[in-house]
Amino acid sequence: MSKDSKKNLKEVTSQASELAKSIWLAGLGAYGRAYDEAHERYEKASKDTPKLFKELVSKGNKLEEQAKDKFGEASSLGKTVSIEERISKMRASLGFGHTASATDLERLEKKLDALSKKVDSLSKADKPAAKAPVKKVAAKKVAAKKAPAKAAPKA
Repeated sequence: MSKDSKKNLKEVTSQASELAKSIWLAGLGAYGRAYDEAHERYEKASKDTPKLFKELVSKGNKLEEQAKDKFGEASSLGKTVSIEERISKMRASLGFGHTASATDLERLEKKLDALSKKVDSLSKADKPAAKAPVKKVAAKKVAAKKAPAKAAPKA
């Protein structure tokens, strides 16, 4: 090998070595940059995390209080009046689903008896009055028929 070829070989080797070193340093720089960005994001997230966590805890507390209030209202309703009792009261006030008791039936029977007596008395009072006009009409017709017959013999 000649001096020129050895010199060329050293230059190529030196350039390849520098290129390899540059590639290695570029990879190392990329890793460093990625690490720095990840570290920044982690620090930012760790700073925001307590704030976000505190906001979520406070929101949870508010919701828990509201739920306890609603649960307390519902449980107090159950203690005082059950749903079935409320429904039966509503039906009674509207007149639905009322079952008649023995006293209710007796009261209705008395009213029915009184109404029947009134109807009977009214029907008895109307029968003679209804027959009388019928008889008068019949009597007038009979009298009218007899009158012309008497008049004919006189003439």
